[in-house]
Amino acid sequence: MPKSTKGSSKPTSKPSFAKASEGKSSKKPTSMEELLASTGYKIPSLRHGQEVSGKIISISGQEILIDIGAKSEGIVAGRELTSVKDLASKLAVGDQIDAIVLYPENDAGQVVLTLRKISGEKRWIELEGKKTTAEPIEVVAVEANRGGVICDWMGLRGFLPASQLGGPLSGSSKISDLIGKNLSVRVIEVDRTTNRLIFSQKQPDVRSLKNLSKLLSKVKIGEKYSGVVTAVLPFGLFVEIEVGKGKLEGLVHISEILWEKVDDPNKLFKVGDKVEVMVVAKDEAAGRLNLSLKQLAHDPFLEISAKYSENQNVAGSISKVTPYGVFVTLEEGIEGLIHISKIPPDQSWEVSQSLECTIESIDTANRRISLVPVAHEKPILYR
Repeated sequence: MPKSTKGSSKPTSKPSFAKASEGKSSKKPTSMEELLASTGYKIPSLRHGQEVSGKIISISGQEILIDIGAKSEGIVAGRELTSVKDLASKLAVGDQIDAIVLYPENDAGQVVLTLRKISGEKRWIELEGKKTTAEPIEVVAVEANRGGVICDWMGLRGFLPASQLGGPLSGSSKISDLIGKNLSVRVIEVDRTTNRLIFSQKQPDVRSLKNLSKLLSKVKIGEKYSGVVTAVLPFGLFVEIEVGKGKLEGLVHISEILWEKVDDPNKLFKVGDKVEVMVVAKDEAAGRLNLSLKQLAHDPFLEISAKYSENQNVAGSISKVTPYGVFVTLEEGIEGLIHISKIPPDQSWEVSQSLECTIESIDTANRRISLVPVAHEKPILYR
């Protein structure tokens, strides 16, 4: 039997880093926070609405876990996962992905994330491609009015004008009979910045486009026309005007309805309403006409904003909290924005809360008032 080495082994030498620390007094980390601080690693602080990027570490039917470099992983689950199931089906462990913070921490200590914005952007990009290639897509008719059909495509709403239906409705059938049916359409207009999506069932007709271009050539930007509302949609109104012996249909985008912000055009207009509009843009090659209602009305901002000046202290009520800042209503029709960069990291406000601010700047051309909150307490390091 080999001889036992117990008690006869030579003392083990200390590691070199231990020798280097001999004779020096250093406090050992007593918490995870101190340990991370000693390595120079910083845990990023997160807030609602912040965009983050990370690597997918786990995917299942119930959740997606993403390493975003925070103290815990980010999670996409529940209805947030259901709403992006088309995107989730194409993801794999190891993929790098962008997300947005919904809640910095849930009961389990995880960062709750959403992929809706990312998923929505991918859908818009896909639609832009299908417009270019004229590839047909299948949509579902969900609402109908005299002007046409509102259709759903993977969670995005678009409009199929009655004039773009594949053929006349037979017999006693109505546009409303299309609700719930799958329709094959082409994308003819897409603009994700204005949430504008228009479909057509008709094949491109060179003769019709020529006639349309001829009518548009007679229209002058800045001219006023009487028209009739043919469709009311989430993104605006379609209005039909008479040009010579022909008729043209143009879009009044939601931003061109009133000088004040409009949340729902359906609360203001219905199909058949007579309106006065101004031509603000046209595209003869594409057969597109843009109209405006508000350009014919007085802008109250110019008059009311004259009461305010830079560096003036004002009081208001918070009307909206967004990822990029807080909107404060100063009076009826006048709102200012406190940009996210002007908000202290530890400060949070709620809708309807009163707030004192200082006017930083007034931009009458773009109808914007920039605000900064009034500080009532001295900063921690103030001397």
